[in-house]
Amino acid sequence: MDTVLLDALPRNSVADQARRAARLAAERGAARSSVLVAESYLPVAEVRDRLTAATREPVAEDRAQAWALLIGNAGRAGTYELADALADMERLRNEQDPVRSAALHALTAVPAALFTDAAEPSLDRIAADAVEARDSSHATRRALSTLSLSLLREHAATGQRALVNWALRTLVRISGNTGGADLGRLDRTLRRGQEADVFEALRPWLEAGTEKADYGLVLALARALGRRAAGLPELQELLWQAVRFGENSTARTAVGLWLEPAAHRSERVERLLAAEPSAGALPEVLRVLTGCRTDLLDPFLTDPPPYGRFLPHGTPWTVEPGAGVRRWVPRQRRAALRVLERAAGDAKLPLYTRAAAIGAMARVPSTGAAAVLGWTGSDEVVLAEAALTALGGTDRAPDVLAGLLAHSRGDRARVALFAAGRASRNVRPSVLAPLLRERLAPGAGKVTARKEAVRLAAVRLPRPQAAALVAEAYGLPGGHPDVRAAAVACGTGLLGEERMWDLLTDAATGSTVLRTAVLRVRPMDLPAPYRPRYAGLVRQVCETDDEELAASAHAVVARWTPWAPGVCEVLVAATTDLARRRSWRSAGDALVTAAPAAPDAAEALMQALRTLADAVAMDDAGSGRDRPARQRVVHLVDRLAGSAGARTDQALRPVLGAAGELLARFRDHVPQAAELLVRAVDPDAGPDALYTALDRLARLHDGRPVLAARTAGVLGTRIGAPQGEDGSGRRLALVARLAEDGGPAHGLMAVELAVAAGRRTGWSGPWRTQLRLLRRHPDADVRDAAYAEVTVRE
Repeated sequence: MDTVLLDALPRNSVADQARRAARLAAERGAARSSVLVAESYLPVAEVRDRLTAATREPVAEDRAQAWALLIGNAGRAGTYELADALADMERLRNEQDPVRSAALHALTAVPAALFTDAAEPSLDRIAADAVEARDSSHATRRALSTLSLSLLREHAATGQRALVNWALRTLVRISGNTGGADLGRLDRTLRRGQEADVFEALRPWLEAGTEKADYGLVLALARALGRRAAGLPELQELLWQAVRFGENSTARTAVGLWLEPAAHRSERVERLLAAEPSAGALPEVLRVLTGCRTDLLDPFLTDPPPYGRFLPHGTPWTVEPGAGVRRWVPRQRRAALRVLERAAGDAKLPLYTRAAAIGAMARVPSTGAAAVLGWTGSDEVVLAEAALTALGGTDRAPDVLAGLLAHSRGDRARVALFAAGRASRNVRPSVLAPLLRERLAPGAGKVTARKEAVRLAAVRLPRPQAAALVAEAYGLPGGHPDVRAAAVACGTGLLGEERMWDLLTDAATGSTVLRTAVLRVRPMDLPAPYRPRYAGLVRQVCETDDEELAASAHAVVARWTPWAPGVCEVLVAATTDLARRRSWRSAGDALVTAAPAAPDAAEALMQALRTLADAVAMDDAGSGRDRPARQRVVHLVDRLAGSAGARTDQALRPVLGAAGELLARFRDHVPQAAELLVRAVDPDAGPDALYTALDRLARLHDGRPVLAARTAGVLGTRIGAPQGEDGSGRRLALVARLAEDGGPAHGLMAVELAVAAGRRTGWSGPWRTQLRLLRRHPDADVRDAAYAEVTVRE
């Protein structure tokens, strides 16, 4: 039963509506559970006994629902009734977990303000039983956690100490220890300034934990308060205590929380390092050291680093320069590079550690590139590839680019080319162009390397220079087809240069690989002035005898029809040419796709349908072919009908109507015509226009009762129920006009429209009357369809 209305009603009127809903549900023969749902909105004194009895039903699902209704009923009544419900919930001790979980989830929906300290004993017993039960589930514990957090937020500042203590006790009980307590996101739920009240309420718990060196609740509260924790000096002091006296894992977490306030981060890092120098190894501290407190960085650039609590003795560790390395003084850069070089050359370290050191060396300005260059020839593949990758990000790109491109011949070409692409961003075109030209000639490197050189030329060089280099790569004698295809793909970004159009024109009539590259471009990839000319290239690709290539072209040509109307002639020819056995489907699909958006495409589609419908039968049910023209018509109709979707688009409706009227003139294509015309009906049209369309559709079914039933079913799902009182009145008049005609197709349509409207209105009086009239229709099929609908289920 839907209770949305009952939930929205004011308290002084909900009881009357609940009694009415319960009575109607009982009269309809609804399940006892549905009646009980309505009754749960009655006053507690009136329904409590029935709800309590339902919690003792033999079926667990019924008991679970009854507990939820009982608690919801008490929550809507007030504090005293809620206390009685909580006392009843102590019976859940011996219940199954699904029942217990449903009751606790219902309790989370009760407003937290209704709970008082008097409810704490009952809540404590309920929570203890739920957690200690052998079948206790995650859902049950989650409900307890939600309830605890709700009460903690509500009563932290109201003086309900017992409830606050219960909430904290329950969170600890669920997690097993205070370190795992999850207080949620208090910064999103507390009112501004209420965090101080929460801290004061939790102070006894916090201080009791710190006396035992247990800082779990301190960390949980700091996490829950987020940025608001910075405004509580006493909490910040407790975090500092956790850093100093907590266990290592606790201290690491506390450091991150203590350093969150940006205003005091710099001073706190200095204070932390004075107390424990090894804290510099912590990521939160190291970010400050390498970014803004470089005056404290020198002790960590020595070998060995300052070992201690946070960096155990003998642990391999180095400072990895980040974006702030440019702020370092030369002395610090040299020291960092020395340490990294030693780490990279230490064969005792894992390869991934040495590779990370090589990558960090590249970030050291000026001298880092030279240090990394020596590792590109390492026998260890991991180290050599790490060095090549790192070279792409150095500040000496012009010096390393030639070396990276030289690796395009070897086994490291894959990595070297990626690094070269990064390095090329910082190289002047006058230096880059000669380097790329050397890599374009056949035999200058692997095909992948030459393709990458073409791409870099197109995106890194000025437009005229790039066009010249791409055209050169395309026209090289003996050039690899993939390299030429890459030039075609890159040429579309350089269409401002006329030589690129010459290149693309040649590709449009070239090999299959080149033509396929031409087809990969979408209209939105090009500036608007270039689209008509490029659409002509796409049309050229379509005019091919290679049916596989033609199918690929047809799949993309529909998107180009607004700029190349003549391409529709190619599609019509491919669709209607009965000698084509493979590519006609793709051509027809392209016509259907383009028709709603382009008038020329819509006219071309009509031409294709007309030509195919007029075609002479070929080998009717023969062993070789069976009416290929008809099969193509059916395919086009199916695609048109499928494109209509659940609700016909306004741009598609005229196409459906025109195609349907065209096919209606052919006896053997009436089913296809009906399929299109029923989807072309506009449910928002005026009464006369809608009746005219339906009358035309119905008369198309004379002597075709099976088709009439199928079309009526489609009509009922597409037109749907009327909206509003005026719409219902117009629909009623329309159904009456269809029913009065007396024909089976008219009557079946009237039944479908009446059923859709009657169900929406709950079978109000006028629609029940209309259904009775349809049950007296002269056609037996219409009567059967009307009798099949039942207004009231027994």
